[in-house]
Amino acid sequence: MVMCDEKDKDLQEQRCLEPKNWTPKGGRKRRTFGSAVDEGVSQLLRRISILNWIKVYDKEDLISDFIAGITLGLTIIPQSIAYAALAGLPSQYGLYSAFAGSLVYVIFGTVKEVSVGPTSLMALLAVQYTVDKPIDYMIMLAFLAGVVELLMGIFKLGFLVSFIPIPVTSAFTSATSIIIIGTQLKHLFGIPSNARGFFQTVYSLSAKITQFSAGDLVLGGIAICFLLALRQITKIPVKEDTAGGRFLKKFLWYVSLSRNALIVLITSTVAYRWSNSGEDEVPFKLSGHVKAGIPGFELPIHNVHVGNETIPYFEVVKDLGSSLILVPLVAILANVSIAKAFTAGKIVDASQEMIALGLCNIFGSCFSAMPTCGAFTRSAVSHSSGVRTPLAGMYSAIMTLLALSLLTPYFYFIPKTTLAAVLIVSVAFMIDFSIVDTLRKASKMDTLAWFCCFSVSLFAGVEVGLLFGIFISVVGLLRTWVRPEIAQNSMERAGTRYVKLSPETGLFFPAVDFLRTKVIQVATEQQVPVVVDCSTVIGLDHTSAKGLKMLADELGKIKQQLVLLNLKPGLRKLLVDGAKTADSTITFWEDEAAASVVAPAGTVQMIA
Repeated sequence: MVMCDEKDKDLQEQRCLEPKNWTPKGGRKRRTFGSAVDEGVSQLLRRISILNWIKVYDKEDLISDFIAGITLGLTIIPQSIAYAALAGLPSQYGLYSAFAGSLVYVIFGTVKEVSVGPTSLMALLAVQYTVDKPIDYMIMLAFLAGVVELLMGIFKLGFLVSFIPIPVTSAFTSATSIIIIGTQLKHLFGIPSNARGFFQTVYSLSAKITQFSAGDLVLGGIAICFLLALRQITKIPVKEDTAGGRFLKKFLWYVSLSRNALIVLITSTVAYRWSNSGEDEVPFKLSGHVKAGIPGFELPIHNVHVGNETIPYFEVVKDLGSSLILVPLVAILANVSIAKAFTAGKIVDASQEMIALGLCNIFGSCFSAMPTCGAFTRSAVSHSSGVRTPLAGMYSAIMTLLALSLLTPYFYFIPKTTLAAVLIVSVAFMIDFSIVDTLRKASKMDTLAWFCCFSVSLFAGVEVGLLFGIFISVVGLLRTWVRPEIAQNSMERAGTRYVKLSPETGLFFPAVDFLRTKVIQVATEQQVPVVVDCSTVIGLDHTSAKGLKMLADELGKIKQQLVLLNLKPGLRKLLVDGAKTADSTITFWEDEAAASVVAPAGTVQMIA
């Protein structure tokens, strides 16, 4: 029984009525341990995205997702093999990544089109930090990148991706594509080379060009022509007003979609038949042995053994260096960008996408996967295939698992030049130089950021180029705040002359000295009141407020006054308090109609 005091009777009545969960007026609701647990469970369940749609999953969804999943599997299997080669790994590691990423995203992903797995971007970025190192380095990078992505999602740090602007992203993608093409030329020409970097690779190949393999070059050239032709096959004019025409249109679309799988199948069959014919040796280099099945579950937190040497775990983490930040940032940028592209203006839960991507990498690394993220080409395939839910990824994961179980003996016969052709054709269309002309007309700083990121990526590596591009963009952003453009206009209202200065950006501490210098210069030269238009000022920190007070004092000493126009009422108190020296004058105008009233020296005046 709850006893009630006579004092403050109304409040006590409320306590009596709600003794367990009472909320005082204007106060916060008392949370019991049970309610906190229930809320925590609710938040956890909300993060398991499959629970939000599986209850309404029907037969039509099943059929559509099955078709989309099989179609996606035909795309992701050859891509994964090629991307593993790009990362310097045996083919099976790309398939491990495709299997794990596809499966986990089914449970936690929110965008039905997104296909998580190995990508050319992740492969090239990761290999910069793991080249000439044990495979365990790549697996640990996947795990640690996943942990960072998961934490960023939990703590809602996705805004950090906003510091990678579109010009830098475009330059980074174009440079990465060119580097990938350069690295694959050695396989296309059949020339052995250990050179690193784009220019080193090109120089090495040009020096050894006489050692090229005719078999690799011919087969690679045929494969590129085949892939380009099938890419354009959907543009063949077909009358769709009949059932036969619609079937042919759909058939051509599937053929075009399966072009990577087809060229791998055709060239592997040729290599297999040639190898078993008992005639001459196969005239092109083959991928070699691929381990069957999926490795056992192992959390990648352990020392690395190289021969008789043992590398401590934290030494490995230290060696990975900046990759622990760059790889997750680029992966998140790619995933969120793809999600936004396919959600037709709907709100994307960026935090959930980061959590899903982090779990994909953490889970995948326990099965020896390389770093993964979403791929635009595969997501476009899912979209075109009529995908209904993320469950389509389960079917592509099953196809990948079947490939690892049944087809690995035949992966031996995949020609390296074929995989090179698949990569070259895939990334060639990601190179975009048209944006340079657009940037040149719009912003010199964006143009500079593009050229710096692109050039440094080619000369010093993509990781350095990306950081340098971000640095240039941030410097441009800071320059806007430190040295804002200030429009100056001489005005006359109601017989009062004054000069209006309009900063184009807000007024925080980096810019206050610049504004003070400008105001003193104008006031001294023109001997009229100076009006600072504060329409863009959204806040004042201590330094900027103190700087404006000092400016008012300085103007007061030369019998001038400082007028602040359109300053938000909530910010005025910061300036009114303390601006009480004998010479200081601060006047606040709500609008320029107040120009007829000029404050006398030694006052702080507010005119509405």
